[in-house]
Amino acid sequence: MTIAESWVELVQDQIQVPRSARLRLTENGLTLVPVTHAHTATARRIANQIEAGLPGWAAVGEFSVVPPREGYKPEPDAAALPLDQVRSGDSEVSEKLLPFVVEVVSPESRNRDYNTKPSHYALRAIPAYLIVDVLSARWTLLTRPDDGEYQHRESGVFGDQIEILVADQTLTLDSSQFMRI
Repeated sequence: MTIAESWVELVQDQIQVPRSARLRLTENGLTLVPVTHAHTATARRIANQIEAGLPGWAAVGEFSVVPPREGYKPEPDAAALPLDQVRSGDSEVSEKLLPFVVEVVSPESRNRDYNTKPSHYALRAIPAYLIVDVLSARWTLLTRPDDGEYQHRESGVFGDQIEILVADQTLTLDSSQFMRI
C-alpha cells in the first residue's frame, strides 16, 4: 500500500458521514455522495432476492473488494457469498469469493458505474457485473471477464427477468421490483 492509499484510508476512517450519504474515493478525490431512496430500496430488494433465490448463499453489501488495485477498493451495492465464507466482523471481501457484483446507479455515480467500474471488476476476474440504472429503469449485465474487459453484455428494462450464473445455480432477479427515480 502506498503512502497516498494509507492516507486516504485514514481520512475515510476519521470523517463522520451522515447515514444519508457515502464518502467515495473517485478520480476527483474524496467525494460526499447523497444516497437516494430509490438507490437504497433497490439495493435492499436485490439483497432480498439473493437471499430467497440462492440457497446456501448470503447477500452482502456495504463492503470493500480486496486486495486494492491501483489504490482502489470498489464498494459494490450488493453481491453474494457462500454462507460458510461470511465473516460477520469483516468489512472487506476477497475478489476471489465473488461470483457477481451489483452497482445501483446514482446521478453522481453514473459515469463510474458504466465506464470505470467494469474494467475494475473485470481485472479482478469477477464473473458477472450487474449495473442497475434507477435513473433510466434499465439494467446491464456484463459477463465473461478476460484481460480486463467483459466479453459479453446483455441489457434490458425494469420488468425483465435477469439470470446470473452462480456456481452450480442460476439466480433470477425480478427487475420489476427495482425502483426508478
